[in-house]
Amino acid sequence: MKKSKNLLYFFLFLSFTLLTISCNRGPVYEKYLKMKDSTWDRFSMKLYEIPIEEAGKSYDITLSVRSLAQFQYDDLPVYVILTTPSGEERMREVTIPVKANGTMIGVPKEKVYESSVILWKNINIADKGKCKISIENMIPKIQTEGIDALGIVVTKAK
Repeated sequence: MKKSKNLLYFFLFLSFTLLTISCNRGPVYEKYLKMKDSTWDRFSMKLYEIPIEEAGKSYDITLSVRSLAQFQYDDLPVYVILTTPSGEERMREVTIPVKANGTMIGVPKEKVYESSVILWKNINIADKGKCKISIENMIPKIQTEGIDALGIVVTKAK
């Protein structure tokens, strides 16, 4: 009798653990756009189309920049436009810190450093469909060297 109770508890614990693992809060969307020759042209907009499959859900949207040591500035200013499936637009200017006093910051991965900024936290997307994000480089030079990739990561809000 005692063995069967222990076995029951073990299976309950195992079931709970598997259920918890399966409810992982991983990204619902993640895409990085690689720059040709690690250079971002001034008027080259980066476009993302995010499929929204559940209406009325809230999301956290993060912008990540993968940069190289040859990046000449401390920050990367960008202009971001989010267009929801219903056509609502939200715009904002964002500055992403890349260097501090000439030293690369962010998470190093070989020769690339990744910095991230939350664009929208707990944003409610009311309708199903495609959510579009466009990102424009605001550095006033024709080409910005040292930007390896630009990414958007979308997770369900907690």
